[in-house]
Amino acid sequence: MSFDAWRNYSNDDEALLLHGSAVSVGGSGLLILGPSGAGKSSLAIEMLALGAQLVSDDRVWLRASQNGLLLQAPDAVAGRIEARGLGLISCAHRSEASLKFCIDLSQYSDRRLPFVQEVTRLGHRVSVIPGGPDVPRAAALLLLLQNGFAAYD
Repeated sequence: MSFDAWRNYSNDDEALLLHGSAVSVGGSGLLILGPSGAGKSSLAIEMLALGAQLVSDDRVWLRASQNGLLLQAPDAVAGRIEARGLGLISCAHRSEASLKFCIDLSQYSDRRLPFVQEVTRLGHRVSVIPGGPDVPRAAALLLLLQNGFAAYD
């Protein structure tokens, strides 16, 4: 069975409820998608330890706004993150963040500088970074959220 990173776990036509995690740096959000056990929560925890803020873990609402897409936590999981082997941990969180990038741990690229794919969700473009086979380091993703990609000459 293939994994559908963008499967909507809700009947809402105006929003997507996704299986993933989301963190924020200065209001810029990273959506982390991937199958169960792929390391979404672990990557989020590493980023939290470096100063990112939790938006949501396990389930994430993706909603359209006038300025782009917003990441939000469903009430049932707000302020909690799962640490495999420990359980649920309470965590300060943001109520929402603007989606800046998405990393999909089910997508692979063996290129040193992989191409970022663009998909359209809820009428907005989303930049999707392949997450494997080597998941980018939390610190590098933190810098990406702060500064964006450098321009190539």
